Amino acid sequence: MPSPVNNVHSATGAGANKHDAGAGNTFGAFSMFVASPSPTTVTVLETSPDNTTYTAQGSVTGSGWVTARSDHRQRYARSNCTTLGGAGTLASATVMAMP
Repeated sequence: MPSPVNNVHSATGAGANKHDAGAGNTFGAFSMFVASPSPTTVTVLETSPDNTTYTAQGSVTGSGWVTARSDHRQRYARSNCTTLGGAGTLASATVMAMP
């Protein structure tokens, strides 16, 4: 089982850390937990076959879980903070991916 990938977002944008299943491998199930003190922070769980084109699989507003099972297997998974709920706000996102 792959280890969780953690990102702390202090600004909007994709997290630097992402899951990579490795050449010739893919993931099929994805989950993300977000902890944010702001109820208006929006963090998106995204997947990609090529690390270039990412597709949203689900999102969390504030704190909580999102789980998505992709109908197509993907090699990469990451968090992307699209709205940060105020100055000085942080969002901690943990992405999990399963084969």
